Amino acid sequence: MNAPIGRLYAAPQDALDERRRDQRRPIRFEALLETSKGSRLPVLLADVSLHGCCVQADAALLRQGAFVSIGLGEGPMLPAIVRWVRGRAAGMEFLRAVPPERAEWFELMDCGLDG
Repeated sequence: MNAPIGRLYAAPQDALDERRRDQRRPIRFEALLETSKGSRLPVLLADVSLHGCCVQADAALLRQGAFVSIGLGEGPMLPAIVRWVRGRAAGMEFLRAVPPERAEWFELMDCGLDG
């Protein structure tokens, strides 16, 4: 038996959004990203959830599967893995959910652009 031909192609973005554990909140907030090699670059958070985020950046420095850290201001950074890169955008999954004591991340998730 053969798999349906539709499975051979990438899922539409709506289907990918439905697989996520948490709803991502659209935002526009400056953050700092650090690569595993220690390079730091400013990024613009485009959306965020308890388990991941999307950034707009010079994606030439980012590769799918790379380990990075992302931070807001002076607080500690959250470790993440780059799940996808498309043009200037990159999606990241945090290695652990945002801890409750990281109030600045929860404020972003609570407000978002539509809050």
